[in-house]
Amino acid sequence: MGATERRGSDGAAAAGGRSGMCTVLVIDDERMIQWSMEQTLGAAGHTVVTAGTVAEGLARWRDSRPDVVFLDVRLPDGDGLGMLERLRAEEGQRPAVIVMTAFDEGGVAEQALRLGARAYMKKPFDFAGLQDLVARALQA
Repeated sequence: MGATERRGSDGAAAAGGRSGMCTVLVIDDERMIQWSMEQTLGAAGHTVVTAGTVAEGLARWRDSRPDVVFLDVRLPDGDGLGMLERLRAEEGQRPAVIVMTAFDEGGVAEQALRLGARAYMKKPFDFAGLQDLVARALQA
């Protein structure tokens, strides 16, 4: 799938926490990505909410309080990494954030993980592995 996961000091993926069906927020300006993720994760029993901009994503996040957020780095009205910082600064629930982008310049993956993302995915990615990625993100 091309995802980079946050790992513990021993190199193992972090474990413990939540698993099972959850609410997933997909923030991506590509409607086909939104639709494909909604179909794939919805078929697995998850509730999927979509947004195409930072502003819309923040509103949907506040309304749905998702367990997992798939967040594109480049959005029409702002930077996904800036949004990640905003999500981390909010009080209360902190969803597992998985950052995704087609552009991997300037150490975006490392910066995303440093800002608190659970994983990083490079587009294009394999939709078949999304359910496993959600499960691993919930366990971290």
